[in-house]
This record gives sequence, C-alpha cells and structure tokens, in this order.
Amino acid sequence: LAIGSTGRRQVFHAPRRPGMGTVGKPIRLLANYFEVEIPKMDVYHYEVDIKPDKCPRRVNR
Repeated sequence: LAIGSTGRRQVFHAPRRPGMGTVGKPIRLLANYFEVEIPKMDVYHYEVDIKPDKCPRRVNR
C-alpha cells in the first residue's frame, strides 16, 4: 500500500499482531469512496472513547 501525495512514495508496513484478532471475520471494505485491497494482511478497527470520571470545573468550559 503506497501513501503520500508528493512525488515520493512511502510504503506502509502494518505491525504484526500475533495471536490477536482471531475472533473476527474477513469482510470486504470500502473506505473513502475507493476500494482498498490489502492482500494477506489483517486490518483492525478500534473505537476508543476516553472520558475521565470527574474533571475540575475550570476544565469543562
């Protein structure tokens, strides 16, 4: 997968995650209105929402 908008091309190497992601199922993914084909590589999607238990009042302005 090559990324970048300049004349130079950078190759993206996703980190290996041994033993992770064994519960999911393969899906066909369309992103940003163009098809993404990634042969022989797992893609992970995480949704993270971090909310502190209590913030000082001056921070919540």
